Amino acid sequence: MKNFKLQSIALMLLFFVALTSCSSDDSPNEDVVYKSAFATEVSGPLTGKVGQELSYAITFRVENGCGEFNQLTDVEFNKEPGYQVEAKYPKASCDRPDPENRVTIYKITTSKAGTYYLRIAKSETEYIVTKVVITD
Repeated sequence: MKNFKLQSIALMLLFFVALTSCSSDDSPNEDVVYKSAFATEVSGPLTGKVGQELSYAITFRVENGCGEFNQLTDVEFNKEPGYQVEAKYPKASCDRPDPENRVTIYKITTSKAGTYYLRIAKSETEYIVTKVVITD
């Protein structure tokens, strides 16, 4: 009986050690700051076929030469859904203080024919709208 009790205690101790050792190893890097960036241009095809991958070049302006693309985030203006560019900047000072344009590629593949609207924020209240017609 003592042997079983010791094994149980050892197993519980091992379990707690495993839980605490892995608690926050995946914390995000906090050496960057995330900010919204506005698109200045969106270029790409206006037509396509079902199942075809379409690529759109989104040009956006970052606050300084150290800014980089992070992701597209969902936004809504006047009940119209769209995307906004999120840029990331290092917290450390930047030796390139002038604003610069960057380009990211957004790819879509549709499974249904129809008319789609790609809306990318160009200001706090406006989109650059690209109408895309997909056929069978």
